Amino acid sequence: MFDPRDIVIGLWPGEKPEDLQTEDDLAFGVTQLALADGWVDDERQLLPDGFDDLVPGPFLALIVSSLDPRRLNGHDVVRLMKARARLSSHHEAGKYAAIAEIAYAPPSDPESGVLRSSEEVEYAAVEVAAALSLTKWSSEDQLSRAVSLTSRLHRVHQVFSAGMLDLPKVRVLDNALGHLPEETVDVVLDRCLDESPDLTTGQLRARLSKLVMIADPDGAKSSYEEGLAERHLAAGSNPDHTANLSIYSGAPDRVAAARSFIEERARALKSGDEERTLEQLRVDVALDLLAGICDHTGHSRGGGRTNVTISAETLMGLSQEPAELDGFGPVIAEIGRKTVKENIDGEWIFTVTDQGRPVATGTLSRRPTASQTRQVAANYTTCVMVNCRFPAFDCDLDHRLPASEGGPTHNDNLEPLCRHHHMTRHHTRWRLERLDNGDHKWTSPLGHVYVKRRGPPD
Repeated sequence: MFDPRDIVIGLWPGEKPEDLQTEDDLAFGVTQLALADGWVDDERQLLPDGFDDLVPGPFLALIVSSLDPRRLNGHDVVRLMKARARLSSHHEAGKYAAIAEIAYAPPSDPESGVLRSSEEVEYAAVEVAAALSLTKWSSEDQLSRAVSLTSRLHRVHQVFSAGMLDLPKVRVLDNALGHLPEETVDVVLDRCLDESPDLTTGQLRARLSKLVMIADPDGAKSSYEEGLAERHLAAGSNPDHTANLSIYSGAPDRVAAARSFIEERARALKSGDEERTLEQLRVDVALDLLAGICDHTGHSRGGGRTNVTISAETLMGLSQEPAELDGFGPVIAEIGRKTVKENIDGEWIFTVTDQGRPVATGTLSRRPTASQTRQVAANYTTCVMVNCRFPAFDCDLDHRLPASEGGPTHNDNLEPLCRHHHMTRHHTRWRLERLDNGDHKWTSPLGHVYVKRRGPPD
């Protein structure tokens, strides 16, 4: 039987330790090994060479168990955090592999040998629920996901087990792909699996949605129509005695238009002596409109500003490539064409692309023009901070070279930053550099480098 103490003993320099019986003993053993190998310098602990490349498993677990984050500098604490995240994913993947086997484990005596059914065992989720103290819904959900990960999504499980994907991203992948034909799954994974670890769940969800629409446009349309038929409104109370009102499965173009309409009016109210936050105003405006209360912003009724990005081929009906609704994400081609054709009340800003690139414009005025704002937002659809999906049209246009230092108000010197990340750039030690290929490189105060790729992935 494998004994993790063998790792420490096998690597021990000189005389072998004999008393490594408990987990604390193991941690102490690794600490002593670290001292002998120079991982510890006075009160500060140093990470061993190759630490970032250690695969998740017993040895990495032993090493991190010997590390005290209070004795690491800030840069190395981030490395430790990432190592523990890899281990956590590795163990979660192992748990799901075990759950999947329960689905095929027929009744047997505890002393019997290994038995495996060729079909899923009925009521296997009851065993999972009892063993892990889960609800019926949760146990069935985990069992279904486990079987999916070890069969049609086995490629996802491999990356999960390697510690490269966390559980929330695995859920996103399973929800998007678990019901699709295997050939469609493979096509989509070929395009996105390698990049999935570097995306947030929101980015990954949008990426998958677009790829599924491209890989199976007919299936995406059928799925959309089925979902739209289930649209509904729900209201409920909260423990703090407030209430929620939610709209589910609405048409995305109408949801985007309603959101922009509310946003415009909420921002118009946010002036003077108004004490409510912008978020509070959004809710109050939405509820007033739904209750039939007269528009109290002083503006004429009509839709808000919404931005649509659609390829020329899709617009002409020659392609089923998805369009993009600003602040919403990918929508099927039919919705993109419908949005442009109907041009519903309000200001819709259309960006028609040719091979993914809009037409460039620019001036040297100090204040960005409306045309410049649209053009910058067409090139960079979101805030350029890593993992931020705040729509570019609601961002500040930041000068890369400040105007006070002679920086021109030209498209090449402008980039969208949401207010929070705009303040982050100018009031902290985060440093931003735009690379020659249009990517944005950020260097954190702790010395780590993160890159935001230009625009949505192809």
